[in-house]
Amino acid sequence: MLILVSGVALGLLLPGVLGGTGADDEHSGSGGDPLRLTDEYLPLQVDDVPDRPKPLLELGNPFMGTGDLQDPFTTWTGAVWSPSLLVWGNLRTGVSAIDGGGTNTEQWANRLDLFTEARMSPTERFVLGLRPFDKDGTFTGYDFDTEQSTDGYNLDVQTLYFEGDFGEIFPKLDVTEKRALDLGFGIGRQPLDFQDGIMIADVIDAVTITRNSLRFWGASNIRATAMFAWNDIERGSNVEDESASMFGLLTATDIGDYYVEVDLLSTISSDDATGDGLYAGIGSTQRIGAMNSTFRVNVSQASDDGNGAVDDGALLTSVLSWVPHHTEDNFYVGSFLGIDNFTSAARSPVAGGPLANIGVLFAATGLGNVGAPISNAAGRTAGGAVGYQQFFNHGRSQMIYEVAGRVGLSDDELDTAAIGGRYRRAIGHHTVLTLDAFGGYDEIDDGFVGGRLELLIKF
Repeated sequence: MLILVSGVALGLLLPGVLGGTGADDEHSGSGGDPLRLTDEYLPLQVDDVPDRPKPLLELGNPFMGTGDLQDPFTTWTGAVWSPSLLVWGNLRTGVSAIDGGGTNTEQWANRLDLFTEARMSPTERFVLGLRPFDKDGTFTGYDFDTEQSTDGYNLDVQTLYFEGDFGEIFPKLDVTEKRALDLGFGIGRQPLDFQDGIMIADVIDAVTITRNSLRFWGASNIRATAMFAWNDIERGSNVEDESASMFGLLTATDIGDYYVEVDLLSTISSDDATGDGLYAGIGSTQRIGAMNSTFRVNVSQASDDGNGAVDDGALLTSVLSWVPHHTEDNFYVGSFLGIDNFTSAARSPVAGGPLANIGVLFAATGLGNVGAPISNAAGRTAGGAVGYQQFFNHGRSQMIYEVAGRVGLSDDELDTAAIGGRYRRAIGHHTVLTLDAFGGYDEIDDGFVGGRLELLIKF
């Protein structure tokens, strides 16, 4: 709470420091302000629009392209399909290191996310995904500490699902569109992310059925999703529970100026080492004046004695952000309070802990085994992050400056504080360079330093 209040107070002062309130700015209301719309007529600036970056392979209608569409065909159900095939992916390679903080690790890691999509229509598609360079948290690369190569090669199917809309697949069942048949659904191994990744951040075998555009209780739109998952569920310990299944009701509502998420989940396991669990989460996103804000409360409860997979606890999080006057930058404050030992319902090995979205110093990189500068695991802790995100080079470069920390509220939790920065730059149309640097203090060692250099290639 102290971090949250301090961040808000600092944010109210920063606009005057970083760009003024506008009243005293010498460029305010004049053509000298780079953010002011010009009074001069400008023709359509087509020369400034870059060429469409093409994916690795595309057959059929070009993705986000121009030109004539191919002739579709009508199925026996009445659906109009125009099939296309798309292959795309991301290649990440990076070197990261941390010295101190109870850990001394230097590693080169690689990750390839490769996807193939067979699209029947804008609402129906099959998706296949592979990650051939990493498996179960092991990334292909080299460990400089042990002077040994690491092998994560595999051809396991990481993603395989079909999603569509029942009403669009069978339009003949509702020619006049008076029935409520617009039910979206997905079945297969699919990525799920709920409560901003706090409750679920995993790829699991599941079937989901979604009803959108519901309107009652004064809401302009309500989305409700029923989910059943039966396999490939990594519990709150980031370890797969082969005997676990999951049931859930997940909702999102637009009501007034608020976007409210209410999610309920239950996990059932025959493994005595893990056990059953109940989970609930509520989040609200809204504008407070010129400020964007999100507040969340997530709760977990174990049916028996708690363990690493499921335990009793609650996690309260808050994220505030706003744009200082006369800039395109972003100032943000994230804070959290952990009560007992909250655990997520499902978290993949590369997702880290539920605090991963508080700030870059808490974030899991998803590349290699070098952890975040500050632990992103929940527990009896409180803390947060204050940061400033600066954009320049016409938006193709950015710099994040951040200070963050966590304070243990019990004897088994450590106090940690750190300061760091992240530089990111786009190179051409397909490549992004990221450079991280940080340093801090914890109770294990007097101090720690580290950094990361990553190259991301999109194709």
